[in-house]
Amino acid sequence: MSERARRIAENEQRFRIFNEQVRAVRAELRAESEFACECGDQACVEPMNMSSRDYQHVRRDARWFAVLPGHERPDVERVLERHPGHLVVQKIGEGADVVQ
Repeated sequence: MSERARRIAENEQRFRIFNEQVRAVRAELRAESEFACECGDQACVEPMNMSSRDYQHVRRDARWFAVLPGHERPDVERVLERHPGHLVVQKIGEGADVVQ
């Protein structure tokens, strides 16, 4: 596995863990709104507006991530869905092995 593919997948997993914690708190407060972009760019801190329901949909598959439009990386993931304000991407190749 290439170092780059592994690093991108690990960065996306970090954002997923953060978003799971955000989702849990929002559920307790019955609030919906911002999640962190789950792109593979470690420096990205841009928020995404999406409902908890939409985020739960993304979590149906360990290979799926929510990213901002323009943050997708066609060499390591493919776009499955396009929504206003976010995309659902699926890790492919070596990165898919890391996140599963």
